[in-house]
Amino acid sequence: KFISCFVFISLVSGDIINFERIGGIPKIKTYDVAFHNFELFNQTVNKLKPGDTFFIPNSTYTLIGGITASGLNNVTFQIDGTLSFSDDRATWPTNENGDVMECIYLENISNVIFTSSGKGTLDGNGKKWWGAIQFLKHQEDRPRLLHIKYSKNVVMEKLLLKNSPYWTFFAENSDGLVIRYTDVDARWTKQDYHTLIDLQAFNTDGFDVTGNDVYIHDCNIWNQDDCIAVKDGSQNMLFERISCSGLGLVIGSIGSSQVKNITFRDSVMPSTFKGIYLKTRWNDAAAIGDAASISDILYENITIDAPQQYAIWIGPAQQTGQPCSLLWPNVDYAQCIMSGYQTWENIVLRNITIRNPKGSPGVIFGNVSNPIRGLIFDNVVVENPGDEPWGDDFYYCEGIQGTALGNTFPVPPCFAE
Repeated sequence: KFISCFVFISLVSGDIINFERIGGIPKIKTYDVAFHNFELFNQTVNKLKPGDTFFIPNSTYTLIGGITASGLNNVTFQIDGTLSFSDDRATWPTNENGDVMECIYLENISNVIFTSSGKGTLDGNGKKWWGAIQFLKHQEDRPRLLHIKYSKNVVMEKLLLKNSPYWTFFAENSDGLVIRYTDVDARWTKQDYHTLIDLQAFNTDGFDVTGNDVYIHDCNIWNQDDCIAVKDGSQNMLFERISCSGLGLVIGSIGSSQVKNITFRDSVMPSTFKGIYLKTRWNDAAAIGDAASISDILYENITIDAPQQYAIWIGPAQQTGQPCSLLWPNVDYAQCIMSGYQTWENIVLRNITIRNPKGSPGVIFGNVSNPIRGLIFDNVVVENPGDEPWGDDFYYCEGIQGTALGNTFPVPPCFAE
């Protein structure tokens, strides 16, 4: 496995801009103050020069979203306090299509650092954006907490990303990204599992990434959707020492792109909803080889404690808008079918421990005409596996060319030992 490391050194000495000293107003939550702080923050970000540090002191600043900048290079955001975003949809800025804008959107940035002297916070105050009723009214028209597009060599460290209305962090087409010692928290209750109320914080993904040479490590994530999601067109990524409780350590959903050389290792998943989750979107066209593929994937040294749903799901995306129903297999009329469009090969799960799953440990679902090839379970051990819905088979297993090694138990029924 290969991951590139990028080191950049500032050769430019710049200014330190203190948000409060230039007029940022802390501790007041009125709309007028939130709008003032937004305008000042947005104007300041767009004036940053190479070498500058934008400093957020240790206090709480309420602001509305819509912060947008492009072309930042060699600047630092030092967030020692809290940026607390408004939860009022009625006054939230919208784009030309009428959709809400992101809390923060940065494009074409390079050599940018987000850091803190302690644990700075971006708080999306998502609770008023969440819930089944809000979803029925607005679907996914909610702001991401931080969206970065076309970036190079960005570092994020020592931050808490809290209660995002929608995806927490999206790095789109980003190369050389490093995230470390940064936590994600999105929950409605303080329970140590995912309640039906918590799960209505729909789409609160943790770190969603596309690009090359990404390294995320030493992060804690508790949310109600994908903890980490590797999306289309991604290669050479390493994720390690992650604590994840949500809908899993995810690759997907993948469509018409190549995803290659992705490693998750040395991680824990306490009281998670899902565990290891690889998924593709439906396409009824014939396979096109590497152009639509998932290959050279490793999950290693991962402990999954008391998963509420499947500890392992490898196959079609089980989600709204896909031909694999969220009700499958629990409702008779529900169906789940797997596309043969994408090619899967060389996927290894090694030293995986699954403790006390509430049901059967997993679904391993390839396409019969274009099966998943080279799938290896090496010492994948389930302690006290449940028996619903797959009974003594333990796994749903179809369209797989797989091998079980070591002390793997139970062995999926379509694998060779």
